[in-house]
Amino acid sequence: MGSDRIDGTIEAVWLKRRRDKLAVYDKIQFRLASGGERVIGKSIVAPAVADRLVPGTSGRFYLYSAIDHKGVSGLRDAAGGAVFGFPTVNETAMLVIGALNIVWLALAVSLAGVVPILPLILTVCSIPLYFLYRGTRLEARRRFDADGGLAPPAP
Repeated sequence: MGSDRIDGTIEAVWLKRRRDKLAVYDKIQFRLASGGERVIGKSIVAPAVADRLVPGTSGRFYLYSAIDHKGVSGLRDAAGGAVFGFPTVNETAMLVIGALNIVWLALAVSLAGVVPILPLILTVCSIPLYFLYRGTRLEARRRFDADGGLAPPAP
């Protein structure tokens, strides 16, 4: 899908809820290094990154955009620390849904001799979606790893 980055400082965060595998933010407000301001709407963030998204944190923030959600996938702070985390809840769900429906289809065909339409549709949808979510995660990781981080400020 897409990825972007922001160089700046977090001004404010509006955390909606936090779970074991992800945090959901209503808004995250950034003060850009160029002096402007940027607000990111509803964001899904992995716990490792969410722990560092506090007002006053400066650095480079890596954003991603998946099929049905967006968020922050990484951070390289001004002190030289780096953290990457990508929420994989949807990716895992598509894998599980696909596998369960393949088993359902196999059992229905072997035991009843029919092909039920619901597991067929769910399988046809879940497998490509799994690869799209996985591709977004891998792209975000490649982009994070390839980037050297913040350039030192000009004297």
